[in-house]
Amino acid sequence: MLIKARGKYKDTLFTQGLSELEQRIDELRRRVALNSLPALVEPKADEQPCQRLTLANDQLEGVIRTLDKAGHVVTQAGHARSDQALLDDLHHQQKQLKHLMAGRERAREESRLKSSYLTLMQREADSLFEHLGSMLTEDASETSRQNVTHLRERLADIRSLLANFVQQSVNETSSDDLSGGGEHRPRVLVVDDGPVNLMLARQMLESQGLKVEGVSSGEQALERQQSTFYDLVFMDIFMPTLDGLETTRRWRKFEQSNQKQRSVMIALTANVDNAGRDTCEAAGMDDLLAKPYQPDTLHSMINKWLPHALERPNQ
Repeated sequence: MLIKARGKYKDTLFTQGLSELEQRIDELRRRVALNSLPALVEPKADEQPCQRLTLANDQLEGVIRTLDKAGHVVTQAGHARSDQALLDDLHHQQKQLKHLMAGRERAREESRLKSSYLTLMQREADSLFEHLGSMLTEDASETSRQNVTHLRERLADIRSLLANFVQQSVNETSSDDLSGGGEHRPRVLVVDDGPVNLMLARQMLESQGLKVEGVSSGEQALERQQSTFYDLVFMDIFMPTLDGLETTRRWRKFEQSNQKQRSVMIALTANVDNAGRDTCEAAGMDDLLAKPYQPDTLHSMINKWLPHALERPNQ
């Protein structure tokens, strides 16, 4: 009788625990909205506890499988959203980078144009200054001489101001190049008194990615040498007042006396025979380029003397 009483007590506890388990399984199903699972069937009065336990176990197993599938889908969706967010952010960063690069290139072009305009104004001011100086040697009245002298003095101030602006522009361009990734672009000077030849040479050289400046006289070239180093100089031989040979001699003399780095100097001349070559080399030239020259010959000359100048960095 004692064993029977204990067994009945255990059956009661088991039945109560099984009922609580069934209720919790049904509550879990409702909370996670697992509508695909059938609702738990109310146990029949005559249904054995073991049958109810089997049914509850099946329901619980179904809940676990459904949650696993839902969690896998959520995880995949989370990864997909995360990947898409990364792609969107990368695309946005690329657009910003392109915008910044375009802005930097525009700023460089504006700086280069500003430098060109200032150089042109400086050249015109120099020419006007020389013209006014020649007027002082002519026979003229004292009043005219005073007027010309006054104009020259004012023009001298303008020349000094322009020279300062030109130097500032050169410094800004150099600083911009250093801040743009440390890439060194060789600086080239073209000396030619022909405006068309000067323009064509600059266009050809700039299309190769070189930093190019141009002047129209030997005097201007020697002035530029005072403040700027040029890796390569294209020197026209036949120019008025100070020709290319004498300019080259003075250029080399300045390098030697000031222990400056040596520029590569290439003569631009129609005379390329041995006599002409010997004369140019004696003046300090490194090579000759026949005029009129073509882009491929200019390209070959640059490759010869600045073999790394035209190598573009990997993008």
